[in-house]
Amino acid sequence: MTAARKYFYNAILMTAVSLLMRAVSVSFNVFVTGRLGADGMGLLTLVSSAYGFAVTFATSGISLAVTRMTAETVLTADGGEASRRLSYIARSSAAYCVIFGAAAGAALYFGADFIGGALLGDPRTVRCLRLLSFTLPPTALASAISGYFNACRRVYKNAVSDFVGQTLKIFTTSTLLAALLPRGEEYSLLAVVGGGAVAEAMSFFIAAFLFVRDRRRHFGADAKSAAPAADGGTELSAATASAAARSLCGAALPVALSSYLRSGLVTLEHIMIPHALRRSGSSYTESLASYGTVHGMVMPVIMFPYAVIGPFSSLLVPELSESRARGQRERIRHIARSVFRVTLLFAVGVSGLMTAFSHELGMILYKSEEAGLYIRLLAPVIPVMYLDTAVDSMLKGLGEQLFCMRVNIADAAISIALIWLLVPRFGVYGYAVSVVACEVFNATLSILRLLRVADVEPHVIKWTLGPAAASVLSCSAVRYVISAAPRLYRADGALSLSLFMTSCAALYIMILTVTNVLTERDAAYVKRIFSG
Repeated sequence: MTAARKYFYNAILMTAVSLLMRAVSVSFNVFVTGRLGADGMGLLTLVSSAYGFAVTFATSGISLAVTRMTAETVLTADGGEASRRLSYIARSSAAYCVIFGAAAGAALYFGADFIGGALLGDPRTVRCLRLLSFTLPPTALASAISGYFNACRRVYKNAVSDFVGQTLKIFTTSTLLAALLPRGEEYSLLAVVGGGAVAEAMSFFIAAFLFVRDRRRHFGADAKSAAPAADGGTELSAATASAAARSLCGAALPVALSSYLRSGLVTLEHIMIPHALRRSGSSYTESLASYGTVHGMVMPVIMFPYAVIGPFSSLLVPELSESRARGQRERIRHIARSVFRVTLLFAVGVSGLMTAFSHELGMILYKSEEAGLYIRLLAPVIPVMYLDTAVDSMLKGLGEQLFCMRVNIADAAISIALIWLLVPRFGVYGYAVSVVACEVFNATLSILRLLRVADVEPHVIKWTLGPAAASVLSCSAVRYVISAAPRLYRADGALSLSLFMTSCAALYIMILTVTNVLTERDAAYVKRIFSG
């Protein structure tokens, strides 16, 4: 039970940090939306999609490669030998990051006119793209450092740099917006992008500082430890450095090539959406506004609750990897069944809450009825989204990374086809259909794969129908109370909404307990974990 307790404590800590960061991010997103408007958020999302592909090229699989090589070094070498190997890995990865980061930055800087004008279709994005191009080398280096901390099981240091970067981003962006907002939308967009660029740079410097201190503390990294062995001389040093570089490229480039394809398809999908909306009869401003509402405003709200269970799923990757290596089939089945059940119980409840209070969420957060409408359209697919994300984490822990990549690439390709066919005819509703269809496609293939690999027998009725009925009953009861006693409820009040949503969640848990969907065995297991 000690291992289980450690897992739960780490997951709870990560959940608390994740919730805090997401809450800050959504609040900041609300602030930025109030300054830029829905069409400005559309422009910002377009810039982010192009920048996302540039980041994929700049990092080129370096984080995973560094994680693998560092973990192997830490496990197989001691003292000065470990320090020497880590020095070779650090030098090789730094050179790799500088080469790919500089190439991506140059391509984005000199191609900004073509990307912004021809691909994104808006010259106002050009300056933003050029500004972001300078962040790509430090972003690549920060990705390599993140891989090192992941391998050494000191991920909290990544959280420190991210937290400081996010704090600086909010402060810098707010200051720049106050100064540049009167000069128009393009300068407001530059303020948001500039704040992010400053945050990226600061996150890298903090990560680099923590990396240097970590190596000196844990591996005695200094000039002597990085020197070649006495019996090998310079030739051995050069051969070892060359081998480290080849190993790094061998681990990073296959992942990078797959990532290029998927990221390119996703970027193309995002570029196509505003153009397809214009073909449906919407004006350019309306198209940007709808696109910005869905991706810049609604999706962060839809995915926010996943911060509660996301860390539990991500921490299962090493757990499942270890169980797979030891041939512990029954433990793998137990973990997979538990994740299926808990994720569906949580996601179905969230889906009900989002559906029942979609209008209030849209109005309170963004003062937008359109945002509330899109939340209601996408809320029913929340269980599929959350379960797909959790299943992907488990598949990666079971060595199914290539399968996940193939499914994600197929998902992006199908999404592009559906956007091309449906959005010009049905507008944003066609896009909502494409999102639902692709989520169901991706989740179905991933779930079937996990059921086969982990040899799990699903309990579909117990895992879905029971929670769905409880969600409908709890939400219906709370909405009935609101309609019967309207003086108790303020549709535009955040406190009132929070109280009624909390009441709905409590009623949902109560119904699950009464109907024995949540059992005494569950409570006893959790109690044993935390009581020792």
